[in-house]
Amino acid sequence: MKRHVIGAWLLIGLAVLLGGLVLGSNLLRQDGPGPVSLRRPAVGQVRPDYLPDGTPVWVIGHEDGTVDVLSGFDTHVPFNLGKMLRWCPSARALDNPHHGSKWDEYGVKLGGPAPAGLGSWEVSVQGSRVFLGSQRPAPPLDTPPNGPAKFDREWCRVPQDGVVFHTFAGWELWESPTAAVAAAPEGWILLEGGLVAAGGRVHLCAFSGCTDSVVAANVGLPPADMEFGPLGGDRFIARVRDGILVDVTRVVFLEDGGP
Repeated sequence: MKRHVIGAWLLIGLAVLLGGLVLGSNLLRQDGPGPVSLRRPAVGQVRPDYLPDGTPVWVIGHEDGTVDVLSGFDTHVPFNLGKMLRWCPSARALDNPHHGSKWDEYGVKLGGPAPAGLGSWEVSVQGSRVFLGSQRPAPPLDTPPNGPAKFDREWCRVPQDGVVFHTFAGWELWESPTAAVAAAPEGWILLEGGLVAAGGRVHLCAFSGCTDSVVAANVGLPPADMEFGPLGGDRFIARVRDGILVDVTRVVFLEDGGP
């Protein structure tokens, strides 16, 4: 009798184990990658950060304890060359040092040539992490600013004013555009070089010369008689697609408070 009881319990245990394995395998098949999360900033603090694919964002810790995650890109893109934003603590706002557009800490446009506010993400704060949901559209242009108007804020003028920017610390710096494209890394990459118009297109050339160059597909050609334009050099971020660079974006320069 005792043997029968032990046998029955062994069969029950085996059934439970097999059921657990089946359930576990179903959960593994159903579960995809977890939601994107970023480190939560302290109240009132602002941090430049990056999504898993390298997309630059701003993680804004508001004074009331809430958090927003805003796009790191200017919405004003002449010649379709992307521009990065910086944070000015004294104004408690974001701006583009190249063209002067400005946004408050909620992405509301304060001034400048930008045609729109800044996009953001739905967020859920859990402990020390901020979990990102769906992307949200930019605030409408008639949205009133949170805090003072543009001219009532103390704007940063030089790097010594404490401006904050994306440094891309720890990123591989590609000095050869052709090597970067040949490697075809995933997500955003950091390159240095100069933008040059040639053959009816804009190319990113290595500082060693345009024998080492690739097409910067998104950048438009400036008029031939234009005294200044989007071309020039230093550092850029971009993505590689089908043997060319797309989404080429100028990184904030040292004199503007950047790397």
